[in-house]
Amino acid sequence: MSHRFGSAVVATLALLAALAGLGSPAWAEKAKPNLGEARQLLAGVAEGAVKRGTEICVKANSVASVKLLLEVLRRKERLAGRALAPGHYRDIVWDGLLKITDPYARAVVAKLARKDRNPWVRQWAVELIGIWGDREFAEYAVKACQDRHRQVRRWAARSLGLLRHNEPSAVAALLKLTRDKSPYVRANATEALAQFDAKKQETLFFRTMKEDPDGGVRCALLGAMRAIYPKDTTPHSIAALQDADWRPRMQAVDNLAIATKESVDGLVVAAKDGRPAVAERAMTYLRKLTEKEIYDADGWSSWWNANRDKFKFPKPTEEDAKEPKEDDAEKPKTDGDKGKEAEKPKELKKRETPKKRKTVAFNEIPLASDHVAFMIDKSIMMNARLKSKKMAKYAAALEALDAVLGKLHGRLMFNVFCYRDEVSTYKKKPVALDEKHHKRALAFVRKEKNQNAKDIWQVLEMVVADPEIDTGYLLSSGEPDIGLYVHWNRVTRHLHDLNRFHKVTIHTVVYSGRKWYRDQLEKIAQTTHGEFKWFE
Repeated sequence: MSHRFGSAVVATLALLAALAGLGSPAWAEKAKPNLGEARQLLAGVAEGAVKRGTEICVKANSVASVKLLLEVLRRKERLAGRALAPGHYRDIVWDGLLKITDPYARAVVAKLARKDRNPWVRQWAVELIGIWGDREFAEYAVKACQDRHRQVRRWAARSLGLLRHNEPSAVAALLKLTRDKSPYVRANATEALAQFDAKKQETLFFRTMKEDPDGGVRCALLGAMRAIYPKDTTPHSIAALQDADWRPRMQAVDNLAIATKESVDGLVVAAKDGRPAVAERAMTYLRKLTEKEIYDADGWSSWWNANRDKFKFPKPTEEDAKEPKEDDAEKPKTDGDKGKEAEKPKELKKRETPKKRKTVAFNEIPLASDHVAFMIDKSIMMNARLKSKKMAKYAAALEALDAVLGKLHGRLMFNVFCYRDEVSTYKKKPVALDEKHHKRALAFVRKEKNQNAKDIWQVLEMVVADPEIDTGYLLSSGEPDIGLYVHWNRVTRHLHDLNRFHKVTIHTVVYSGRKWYRDQLEKIAQTTHGEFKWFE
């Protein structure tokens, strides 16, 4: 027995020794992510290689790995060989930086909000601070409020609001920004202060929402009400239906897409809006809320007057009851988010396209607006053949544009944007469509050569920022080739944020059989209530 016991002890000690050996420096070194390999992958030209390199860096989650990712994020020049434009690789490593959790690694990024020479890198750094939701780095955002570039100040204010960093330094910085020349900065600063203390900042918030001279500011703050002042949203949205600018009226319609009779009162009024795009969205919501197939404003008014008192809303479906997916920058988890959520009626979750009626269409997408921009791809890829139309892609685009313009003389304010590596516009501002502008717009498109690569973000930003345009049709031969933002993850993120101020619907049309290309453009449409069509 003693011999067997002694043998067991020896065996146990040997096993423990072996297990201890697994923790030796040699074994641990083999288990660490290989940053040398990551560096090589990140310097590659294939997107797949850069993605694998990013994954290694995220797994390492260290100061050294973040520095490798930042080298790519800072990249401005195209690499040698068959490399893609820098934006492709920046958008890949951006997804990696979102996943970094190590505080020392995050600190390396946060410091760039003030120290990097490139204003875009400073913006992206302060943007990440807000997305992470880590208040430890809030003071970097406070200092970024003083940046000379407005896009950095804009995102600094946005991030401070998301962090709920209610410190004297932040309040002072944001109060100063509420008087900024940039509408985006003013709106974000005002919203952030209300996110800190809704009761204390109520006067400032509502005064700015009603009186700011820029309709985009009034629009953005009206949209912010749903989260900050939910009980006040419906009456203020109904009042905003009388705003002189169409953008707050469109936001008001979105706010009223909830199952209450007061909201339906407002939507019935909005169905008569002078902007067809606003009226059409109001009627789309009315059909969804009531399950009544009525397609004209007078019909809605008559039906509601006769049925309001006795009407009962249909029971919400399982799909309607689901919470909407938030943008990744909207609600990061912070220590200040532990309070009870304000009670509010269930919002309309699912937005549907109304039944097709006989109407003018561009590439089979109905046109329900009278202030439209057509964005026509003029990159080299438009020389390729479109099989379904049996003609070159550029010829098919011109034919579709000619057809839609020919049916709308006297009924449309429009502009045409031709885009490739640069953007050319038919006119500085939308013009009334007539025979003269019809012919001249087509001549403008014909004159623009099909060459180089296409920058989709650039043309989207230009169109959405035009306060007169409420609907855009983006026709493309495929995904973006170049630009500040290229992949859908960042294009849609920044389009979503820009559209808080502008409410433009973007419909997308793709002349391509490649699913990857189609998916990119479909997501752009989904971000803005738009429709999507593709042709091979």
